Amino acid sequence: MADPSLSTCPVCARRFPQTPGPGRRKVYCCPACRRRAQRVRDGRAEPPAAHSSRPLALRLAEDLQRCAARLLEAEHAGRDLAVLLRAADELMGEVECYKAAAVHDARLRGAGWRDVSRAACVSEVTARQRWGEAAIRRRLQRRDAERAAQAAGEDIPAAWEAAAGREELPGDPAARRLAAVLSELRRRSGLTLRDVATGNDLSPSYVSRILAGERLPTWPVVRTLATALGGDPAELRVLWEAGHGLAPAPRDSIDAAAGRLRAALRGLYLAAGSPPYAELCRAAGDRLTGDAVHDLLHGATVPEWESTSLLVSALGGLPAEIRPLWEAFHYGFLATIDGPPAGG
Repeated sequence: MADPSLSTCPVCARRFPQTPGPGRRKVYCCPACRRRAQRVRDGRAEPPAAHSSRPLALRLAEDLQRCAARLLEAEHAGRDLAVLLRAADELMGEVECYKAAAVHDARLRGAGWRDVSRAACVSEVTARQRWGEAAIRRRLQRRDAERAAQAAGEDIPAAWEAAAGREELPGDPAARRLAAVLSELRRRSGLTLRDVATGNDLSPSYVSRILAGERLPTWPVVRTLATALGGDPAELRVLWEAGHGLAPAPRDSIDAAAGRLRAALRGLYLAAGSPPYAELCRAAGDRLTGDAVHDLLHGATVPEWESTSLLVSALGGLPAEIRPLWEAFHYGFLATIDGPPAGG
């Protein structure tokens, strides 16, 4: 017989105790579920899907373990490099889905965006953009579609081999960050999507897909859109290159290397929604100051890598993508101090 002192939350299906005594019985387990139910009633969110008794993150963690086992199996079988890299890509995708599920479960337990941002070491703005309800739903729907396509073949590594060399959709994180910068520039410009499209001989649907992160266009298109929206194309160049898997072009000029690093950092700053410096300092565990953030974005001196890495992470970027730019600036600066080699 069911325990009358326990109720089931209609949003997350979690069992929770009722407070004894007079008064109305609680319907929801926490304020987060109550707010989500209100958004559904207001038409601002979709009704929750049927919930399993097991947390979503736990189910994805088990799938993650199976992906890792497939990668290990492919390595032991001596598969081609293309197969191994594709297996690694799938594993990385599962990691991102797991992180989204973990945030989803924490939010259902009542965690606020500040709690999420501190745990992930990113700004609250970045956390909302990356793990909002709609973003998580789209990610998991895309994952389900990919898994259904994979399930059509019995030998997944063989399917990877057949797909090797095919043109793929743009890398999700890079496309999202590039789209976030363009969307922020459009918001600041006050232009409508149709104004942007027709003014640059592009179709509104194509521009819409770019701003949604569904398409990673050619560099001339990115440059055209950035200029039309009043932005600096240089601030989007590194994000575009990362999305296409391009290595940074070598630069001989230290001024060019410095400008490229600053432009990349400002691009990430725009992609994060230009959060207040104080918020970035908190996301970095208070290991950055407001002055340090300003110097990293606009200063002229060579920054330390630790500070640069902290800022990139707080902005939701990948330090590994920025490291080559920092090294070009850093070692180029050292070369100017040391001078040319003897006898040169």
